[in-house]
Amino acid sequence: MEPRHFRRPLLPLLLAVLLGLRRSGAQDDGNYTVPARFACSVPAPCETYVVYRTQAPGYLDLGSISDLFDTSRARIASTNNLISEDAALLPGQPLLVPVSCGCTGGWSFANVTYPIRQGDIFYNLAGVSYENLTEHHLIHQLNPELEPTNLQIGQEITVPLLCRCPTPAERSRGVQSLITYVWQQGDSMSQVSKLMNATADDIAEANNVTSSFTSVMGPAMLIPVRQPPQLPPLRYAASAGDGKSRSRRRGIIIGLGISGSLVALAAVCVAILAHRRYLKKASVRLGSRFVSPKLSWDKSQYGLDRSNSFAHMIKGGDNKLLTGVSQFIDKPIIFVEEEIMEATTNLDERCRIGSSYYRAKLDGEVFAVKPAKGDVSAELRMMQMVNHANLIKLAGVSIGADGDYAFLVYELAEKGSLDKWLYQKPPSALPSSSCTVAATLSWVQRLSIALDVANGLLYLHEHTQPSMVHGDIRARNILLTADLRAKISGFSLAKPATTDAAATSSDVFAFGLLLLELLSGRRAMEARIGSEIGMLWREIRAVLEAGDKREAKLMKWMDPALGSEYQVDAALSVAGMARACTEEDAARRPKMAEVVFSLSVLAQPLSVADAFEKLWQPSSEDNIRIAGSVAAR
Repeated sequence: MEPRHFRRPLLPLLLAVLLGLRRSGAQDDGNYTVPARFACSVPAPCETYVVYRTQAPGYLDLGSISDLFDTSRARIASTNNLISEDAALLPGQPLLVPVSCGCTGGWSFANVTYPIRQGDIFYNLAGVSYENLTEHHLIHQLNPELEPTNLQIGQEITVPLLCRCPTPAERSRGVQSLITYVWQQGDSMSQVSKLMNATADDIAEANNVTSSFTSVMGPAMLIPVRQPPQLPPLRYAASAGDGKSRSRRRGIIIGLGISGSLVALAAVCVAILAHRRYLKKASVRLGSRFVSPKLSWDKSQYGLDRSNSFAHMIKGGDNKLLTGVSQFIDKPIIFVEEEIMEATTNLDERCRIGSSYYRAKLDGEVFAVKPAKGDVSAELRMMQMVNHANLIKLAGVSIGADGDYAFLVYELAEKGSLDKWLYQKPPSALPSSSCTVAATLSWVQRLSIALDVANGLLYLHEHTQPSMVHGDIRARNILLTADLRAKISGFSLAKPATTDAAATSSDVFAFGLLLLELLSGRRAMEARIGSEIGMLWREIRAVLEAGDKREAKLMKWMDPALGSEYQVDAALSVAGMARACTEEDAARRPKMAEVVFSLSVLAQPLSVADAFEKLWQPSSEDNIRIAGSVAAR
């Protein structure tokens, strides 16, 4: 009998039906429905803004606000024409925060990464910290594995901010952006239109309300603008000591005059001594880091300034330095090559975490450092364009004596790379301080890792402008945090996908191989006894085409370390998904949006997951039966 294959045209229908069920369930939770104005009507992402009001006690400076919105203070300062990035602001003042808006499921969100702090719960985050720019049910939907009122400090969550990109029709009328604005008590349409430099009719049309709209409880509204609004100039908080300092200035000036000559004489002596010590010391202090004097930090060579702000340090200069590094490092740090070599004991194997990274404690913080090989400017440009909880974050760089990059310094993923967990049992290559978990990954952990990687790839493929191809998805480039959440690393081969619309399919194929490795605990391609080469994507076809014997064959093929902790139907679904991803015909491979949705349902204890488990199994009769049963619910 000829094997029955999965009929791909059914997949969009099933996804639509199941997504509708999932949404209806979400609406039952608190009876919350995302307003129709935030529906995803434009699939391509865009850059837009949200209006945020400074508030006491925690959000009166650009540092805390930029942390909240997972962006740089320099971007906020530039958007609002601020002269200072550090000064404290008065509360209650609106400012524009730039965000990247795109589609998540059927809705338009600007997804930002937020690390949980003490006392945080989803409800307070949405209503207080983010000032109703999101909704707590939405935060829960995007972080379903977390308990909304029992969050762990340091956990990274994805916060979906309500937004939307202009439609072609809106752009044809001159609308450049749709700014998310939370209606305030006492606001009127005329006041808001004047503040935002928009017309009342445009606002009414974008939000399906009348031009006389008013509201006591402020919903998030869309403000169509033809040019960026000029909000009122922000006022800074006065220094606590300003009043006293004025009365003392005269005395200070007199004192300075008397002591000036003595200070000048002392300065000459100190300069001579400092110069001698400078020649002897291996390094000098820069901000809170050490910088080797052989780097010659002067403007004539690199365009650098002695400042602890990277934004001030890199402005043009030598072509070996990437202009604008400050844009993709939120709290940028320059590290010294010698300091990193000392922290890793000259790249000792005992400090290795994964295949390419080393654990290094620098100034009291632990990082993962990666030796820079060749030209890494492409990797740095990639890090400039991306920002997602499932992508590793760049913390800083180290520049060698020749002015080239010596090391890239990343946030630490404490559990190392995935390959050490799959191919080595126990993961002996990890440092002893990290080996505090079980010797193997459980079924639930493997499913969670697959979902994390899929989310990261979905972000690259559909939520960056332009779309990006990672180009090197494999277990060694998947790093695991302390709680075994996955982060994609290794962006040296990443490139834009604009030149080839099918380019992202190579990432889908690589992800399919990764799924097979998670299922089997073996490498996708490895030498076997004799001259045989084992290829998992061929083996899984034979397993899934074994008819009535496929369940038995799959159980024999699976990683024996999993034992019986998984359901065979669920494993068959993931195996079918991996098979679809590794189709030889790239056009037949699924999009990452389909994969993410499938894995998210499989990973959750939802009633619909029972039927959904068979979605990717290669039986057309099963799929027809599932579609009918789901539609009947």
